[in-house]
Amino acid sequence: MAVALIPLLVATWTFGRSYRTSEIGQVDSRLTATAGGLEGQLEAATSRTSRLGLSTARSPRVQRALLRGSITRRVSRSPNGDVHVEAAPGSQASPVPAASVSRTALVRAGHHLIGHVTAWVPIADLLSRLSAKTGLEAAAAVHGRIVAGPLRGSAITGPTAAPGVVRLGGERYRVLRRPLGHGVSAVLIVPYSKIESSVYHRELPTVAAGAVTLLALGLLAVLALPRLTSLRARANGGDWRRPVALVGNVAVAAHDPDALLPVILETALVATDADGGAVVWEGKEIASLGDTSAPRRVLSLPLGDEGRPEAGRLLLYRDKHDFSERDQELARSLVAQGRIALENARLHNLVRRQAQTDELTDLANRRRFMSALEQEIARTSRFGTPLSLVLFDLDRFKRVNDHCGHQVGDLVLRRTADAVRVRVRETDLAARIGGEEFAILLPGSDAAGAVTFAENLRVDIRREVVVQGVRWPTTASFGVAEFRKGMSIETLVGAADRALYQAKAKGRDRVCTAAAGDTDGPRS
Repeated sequence: MAVALIPLLVATWTFGRSYRTSEIGQVDSRLTATAGGLEGQLEAATSRTSRLGLSTARSPRVQRALLRGSITRRVSRSPNGDVHVEAAPGSQASPVPAASVSRTALVRAGHHLIGHVTAWVPIADLLSRLSAKTGLEAAAAVHGRIVAGPLRGSAITGPTAAPGVVRLGGERYRVLRRPLGHGVSAVLIVPYSKIESSVYHRELPTVAAGAVTLLALGLLAVLALPRLTSLRARANGGDWRRPVALVGNVAVAAHDPDALLPVILETALVATDADGGAVVWEGKEIASLGDTSAPRRVLSLPLGDEGRPEAGRLLLYRDKHDFSERDQELARSLVAQGRIALENARLHNLVRRQAQTDELTDLANRRRFMSALEQEIARTSRFGTPLSLVLFDLDRFKRVNDHCGHQVGDLVLRRTADAVRVRVRETDLAARIGGEEFAILLPGSDAAGAVTFAENLRVDIRREVVVQGVRWPTTASFGVAEFRKGMSIETLVGAADRALYQAKAKGRDRVCTAAAGDTDGPRS
């Protein structure tokens, strides 16, 4: 029994790591996307602050108040941040909170300076709205210390180019710090406790499915073992190893439906003393044992799931004697346990697939892609076969989300994935590795072949990714790099990344190739 638990423990540990890596990847994508959205909100707030400050400075009512030496204050409400405005005598700008977007305009009457107007938006307001919209914690920092939002007063030195790990007060956080100028930064925060909670809730069905599978198969083996032992002892001259081997097969096949079916068949065959048997699934014979030629008596039992019980059937054959009531009851009990085992094996494989698949596009996720890249680099280094990497992302994708909504943006991503699936070969691996960024691994292709592939895919995306509501063509920029001897994963990805950046800089909607000998690290 302890040995049978080993596969479950290994699977739980493996999937736990997979879920954790997958969850961190999703969190990083959210942090990066939210940081990009913050930049758009900041631009809108800055523009509105300037416009409101100038319109206030030109207001005759405000100018008359300044001539009287009065101070005027107002607050203008907006989805892009509440703009605070103060008009006061003198030329010195009014004091504003340190973490603010502010603009000051001087007010003149003829050639005489009569005062100033200062308009500002507290960045804390922007971040508060951002938190409410995205569910991420957001804070404002000035010169490396948080002044507004969660973790106020903490010193923060988190990464600015990509999300990373920061420890504060004994707790770990996933953090992305985005400088906003003049020593002010926006800090996007996700506690690792939330990541671990999500991983736990994803691990739980896997552990439960594995435990139920082993329990069902254990019951199946217990039911069949007494009769199996006596029958096999007579058939094999008292060889006790066959029953033990069969129970071992049950444990090994616990999470593989294709391997489970022959085990269920053999267990039922021996337990009922049938002459032969077969498993038929969706009209096709999957497995057979013993004498299956022209049987006179057939015991047929459904083996499918609750939704489609007739999808599969277990057929047991006898030539001379009918199946007794006891034989039929035992066979039905074995089949019932076998159906539970099959369903849990299916759920186990489903959970495993979800840990390696991007749920929006159904392509591989970043974790699976990096694992495959590591394996292909090792294979290429050993055998000297070509290997190329293609990175691409959709041009101005933020405009789609901003103008058409995130549902339309998701549809564009799914249509792009469809175009990728049509173009890739069975030996290739396509993945979504970020918000609108994709990667394709091309084993056996050199740089020239990869460029041809990328150019064809670029045309496919422009021609076929058409979504109602998007009034401009969907285009993508591509970077191609071929693996060279001595390259690491980081240098290969960095070379393709710089080629992609070059394609963006040259005007987008094009393919660029990494220069020969480009082995620097990835761009920051």
